[in-house]
Amino acid sequence: MSEIVRVVEEAAAKLNLTTVAGLDLARSVSLVEAINTELGTNLSSGVVADHPDIGRLAAHVESVLAAQGPQEEVAIVGLHCRTGGAAGPEEFWDLVREGRDVTREIDDPVAVRMFQEAFPGAALPRYGAMPDTDAFDPGFFRIAPTEAAAMDAAQRVLLESSYHALEDAAIDAATLRGQRVGTVVGTTGLAPQAEYNAHSLLGSDTSVMVSRLAYHLDLAGPALAMDTACSSSLVALDLAARLLLSDEADLVLAGGVYTANHPGVFLTMQSLGTVSGTRRCRPFDAAADGMLVGEGVGMLVLKRLSDALRDNDRVHGVIRASGTNQDGRTSGITAPSTQAQAGLLRGVLNRSGVAAEDLGYFEAHGTGTTLGDPIEIAGITSAFDGLTDRTGYCPIGSVKANIGHTMGAAGVLGVIKVLLSMRAGVVPPAANFSTPSPHIDFSAAPVRVATEESGWAPGADGRRHAAVSSFGYSGTNAHLVLSDLPAPARPQAARPGRHLVPLSARSEERLRAKAAELATALRGPLAGADLADVAYTLQVGREAMAQRAAVVADSTAELADRLEGIAAGESAEPQDLAPPLAEAARQWAAGEPVSWARLHLGAAPRRIGLPGYPFERHRYPHVWADGTPIERPTDGSAPMSPAAPSDGARGGGPAQPAEPVQETAPGVPSVLPELDAAAAAHLAEHPDRTSLRAALEAEELADELAALCEQLLLASLRRMGVFAAAGERYTVQELIGRLGVVAEHHRQLAGLVRLLVDAGHLAEDGDGYVTTERCAAATLQWEETEVDRLTGGLLERRPEMAGFAKLLTTCLDAYPDVLTGKRKAHEVLFPDGSFTAVEGVYHSDQDANALVARLVAEYTAARLERDPEVPVAVVEVGAGTGGTTASVLPALSSYSDRVRYTYTDISRGFTRYGADRYGSEHDFLDTAVLDIERPAAAQGFAGGEYDVVLATNVLHATARIDRTLANARSLLRPGGILILLEVTRVQPFPTLTFGLMPGWWSFEDTRLPNGPLLSAPMWRQALERAGLGSVRAYSLLATREDRALESVLLAENAGATDTAAPVEPAVPAAAATATAPAAGRAAAPDGGGAAPATAEGGALEAMVAEAVAEVLGLASVAPADDFHELGGDSILATQVISRLRDHFPIELDLGGLFEAGTVAAMARLVETELVDRIDELPESVVADMLA
Repeated sequence: MSEIVRVVEEAAAKLNLTTVAGLDLARSVSLVEAINTELGTNLSSGVVADHPDIGRLAAHVESVLAAQGPQEEVAIVGLHCRTGGAAGPEEFWDLVREGRDVTREIDDPVAVRMFQEAFPGAALPRYGAMPDTDAFDPGFFRIAPTEAAAMDAAQRVLLESSYHALEDAAIDAATLRGQRVGTVVGTTGLAPQAEYNAHSLLGSDTSVMVSRLAYHLDLAGPALAMDTACSSSLVALDLAARLLLSDEADLVLAGGVYTANHPGVFLTMQSLGTVSGTRRCRPFDAAADGMLVGEGVGMLVLKRLSDALRDNDRVHGVIRASGTNQDGRTSGITAPSTQAQAGLLRGVLNRSGVAAEDLGYFEAHGTGTTLGDPIEIAGITSAFDGLTDRTGYCPIGSVKANIGHTMGAAGVLGVIKVLLSMRAGVVPPAANFSTPSPHIDFSAAPVRVATEESGWAPGADGRRHAAVSSFGYSGTNAHLVLSDLPAPARPQAARPGRHLVPLSARSEERLRAKAAELATALRGPLAGADLADVAYTLQVGREAMAQRAAVVADSTAELADRLEGIAAGESAEPQDLAPPLAEAARQWAAGEPVSWARLHLGAAPRRIGLPGYPFERHRYPHVWADGTPIERPTDGSAPMSPAAPSDGARGGGPAQPAEPVQETAPGVPSVLPELDAAAAAHLAEHPDRTSLRAALEAEELADELAALCEQLLLASLRRMGVFAAAGERYTVQELIGRLGVVAEHHRQLAGLVRLLVDAGHLAEDGDGYVTTERCAAATLQWEETEVDRLTGGLLERRPEMAGFAKLLTTCLDAYPDVLTGKRKAHEVLFPDGSFTAVEGVYHSDQDANALVARLVAEYTAARLERDPEVPVAVVEVGAGTGGTTASVLPALSSYSDRVRYTYTDISRGFTRYGADRYGSEHDFLDTAVLDIERPAAAQGFAGGEYDVVLATNVLHATARIDRTLANARSLLRPGGILILLEVTRVQPFPTLTFGLMPGWWSFEDTRLPNGPLLSAPMWRQALERAGLGSVRAYSLLATREDRALESVLLAENAGATDTAAPVEPAVPAAAATATAPAAGRAAAPDGGGAAPATAEGGALEAMVAEAVAEVLGLASVAPADDFHELGGDSILATQVISRLRDHFPIELDLGGLFEAGTVAAMARLVETELVDRIDELPESVVADMLA
């Protein structure tokens, strides 16, 4: 009672009141507000008149507090975050624990130019850049690529982070549909728009940002967007807790997000005078001179603690109490208030039931400004006055020193920092702190800056307690008190035995990626996990998707082994299972509901943290025009309206391009039209090479070489004891056993079998292959005279093929030893480290190399004409023995003083060869080792360092093309070009020779059948997915692009260079249906798997499919594809109608088309409308219909 009397007396004294009797309404309201703030009550102003002296008023307040009882705690059961320097919570904790500052200098060309023009001579600001903000998986969220491109990056990262937070909570997202689940997200300001249309409006609106999350998950609870500036996300958490405690929701997704998408952000902050001139954020330090901008997203999954304990959830921590208030009138609208902050802190602490002296850490707002930091410490000191006499006992810090000020996400990221600190039992050191600020009186404060890492032991009650503050420049303040939960008295006993571990994903490729990531975790941080917990978490805590696999194991080590097999494309079909496991595995594979509880007798295992879904990485960058003048109008330019927005992405008249194009880098004129002219000129100099006759000759040569390959292959395998007579039948597995083929050549053997099938020597027979009469009739044996006879016949007609014939016979002669592991492939291809065996092949492609050289030279000339002061930098990836280098270097010799050529390969032997062979004659050449499958930055290469990246027949020999292209693109400057020379049609020769190298078969994504190659159209799609635009494909022969034996591909780096390592590769849209599920996996029925619409399926259907694909931004769609599942909405349906109207003079009903569902149903709707109006249609349209 005495404490309450003190509070009432102090509240009255602050209002200069000696009595509470006879107060007017205004002073009664002020008195009650002061008491409510201090004690967390909700009194009305009338209580003063009802209790007209301090003693009676205090007694009433005490009775109200007693009636309220203790507030239920709110459990945090799931979390996820991304920030500068961190792709997830574990990386975030690493940088916090190590006290690292991960901010970096802005490097976007438009932002740099705008800043330097606005603030001449000022150092470029640093900021906490979140990696891959332009990367997104629209298909996963059923969003059309065209809509994804118009969405603000904050919306995209929020969707992915929220889904990962649910996975961290081990909650199956499908179980939330239609449930009382709320979403409350803090954000800051209206996102900028690069374009002004329906989708850009929805893509940038903050209210839609939150409702989009609720829409995707089909949630029925409140969906609220909070914008109180810097305090937005902590206010969101306070509101989320209130929704749970008032029983308006049973679960809430809450947090915040901020991305610095517009270059003007840095100008605005600099103009405010709050940005650090020394380019470091130093909260509470004597050298503090301002903040830095940071990007980030943080999402939490909240439940009432009683519900979390009932559901056996993993609890990261609990919110004991939270609150918000306002500064009111201060010295300026953005100036903070010591009194308001102190009142909020004291009230929340009182409601939490945590004693001030029990706080073990304080995560401050701490922006590093000379005004805000002293006021915050003064507010803390005032709040703790009377609650403790101790000083300097509670460590304090601010995550803004590590990652910058993440605005609307700042509060929740501070909370996540505290939760991770509690889990580790560690107080992390404050970054960028050395000397206390002279403007702060730490001697009287209860807090001290955490200068080094220290242990954080639980208090007397067995729990750790912390406070988190977040104050908005809007004047809205938020504060909360967190606690962890006491650890269980004893760990849960392990459950030995076999456990069924289900996996699923949207596509086969994502399934393999998911298996790989889980296997890596089980080899690392989860090595000690209970297998039952792993299995249970994946059974009940993950959404069931179309592509599935089931693994049975009795240890995490065995599980990791089996998962690695799935990742490599091997079968994972469980064998010899007990009835409950067998039935569950069957139901899972068939897409049926599974009663997982039947597999766990007694108490259920625990839900634990496991890796989240590996989203595909498609690039959707915002590209802002910088208005740099150019020498001449670009092709297709159009007048810009004087009223056009000055910050627009692009201006120009409306036009429909003949083929999809992508803008060049901001302000960098494209040189591709000049290169088109150079290619045309090169080909025109050799008209016979583009004639039908030359194409036919090339086909004949390819056929002759293929025939030789097939004959020699059969002879070589006969020497090993198979395929000598008709009717021999083997499965691939039986052949592996009979021939003794080692594991690294299993895929090679399967490829050899397919070659013999294509040649007619083998025929498919169920799951095996049987030799044919043609095979038996072939009198081929591996004898020197027979080999010489076969190769001599080819060389007599084609003497230029000598290098090919020599390498082919050398490799096939070594097959018995190589396939069985007695000899390594590189010993055959590169004997004694020599390159003589392959030089004849590497250096044979003179025509294509000459075209590549001409393109590099023309680009160099154009680039130097535009910017003569900056040398042109060229890097060749996988240069090998320099087959292409030998053509390119002479073409660049006239620019030797203004060119730098870097010759790279994964092998130091090749780079030494290059230096020895070419270095003495070309002093502008240097060499370096580069593995293009790894991020270039991690190998000492600066991002955006090169004007030209050149790769000849090398990129296909990597595991994941999209990851490889992302690494290649990271080397390019904006406006730079990537030139590839690639074999683009599968042929036997490379399979039989270079296919011996393990790298040939290391691919994990979709390629042409029977090898790692891609067709020219596949390369085009992959380049565009990687963010490279204006793709060209040149062939020396007059043939269809998809039939070209070899192609020179050229693409331009159209946006700002992404120097971060790609998280995950993207896959072709058709990957899930083009690749049959491997044994042991099954695709749950989802209506997919249909072939793309073609003329054979009906011209009308193909036309509708083409319109839908164009509108959605997809390469193709199938008749059975569902418009809504592909990301279609009513806006996009309107655009489909518009395109169809260009072909048919009819008015289609929007509602009918939108509700039709599949592309085939849409086509039937169009057909019905056409038939109904056939008498009104022009004769030409009717003729087309009947054709």
